[in-house]
Amino acid sequence: MANAPDWVCKYPFKKEEKRPCVMKQSELMQFLYTEEAPETSDLNWLIVSTDSVTVGEYQLAPGSHFAPADIHPGDEIYYVLKGQVTMFQPESGQVVEVNQGEGILMPKGCPHIGYNFGEKEAFMLYVIAPKAWDDSNGIPLEYTGAMKLYKHEERG
Repeated sequence: MANAPDWVCKYPFKKEEKRPCVMKQSELMQFLYTEEAPETSDLNWLIVSTDSVTVGEYQLAPGSHFAPADIHPGDEIYYVLKGQVTMFQPESGQVVEVNQGEGILMPKGCPHIGYNFGEKEAFMLYVIAPKAWDDSNGIPLEYTGAMKLYKHEERG
């Protein structure tokens, strides 16, 4: 586990400074998730991270994915703004294609990995409530749970 970034629960301001504000695109914080493994990271634009919600947008290049499996202490909703993302839930083996204009709910504690098998960039809006990461646990840098993968037979 890596420590949660300094901005978690404090962007664009600390809890005691919370107020209505407009977040302009030019003011969004850009970061890689995770910085420790840029080869399997997605590019993010953080809109807001408070003590009760984290909202942002991320981009997956064609043929890329994010890893390790993402796990949050709150529910996460993804909404595809552009392209298509294939979500994989390693504990159950469930694979779901999420297309432009569609969303998917990842319940609290549900590990998931997103893949872009398409030929175009994919953009997703994400909302995590109440928290993206626990202060005590930080960001998972690896997934140690069992992955349920289905066997297939080669075509003749």
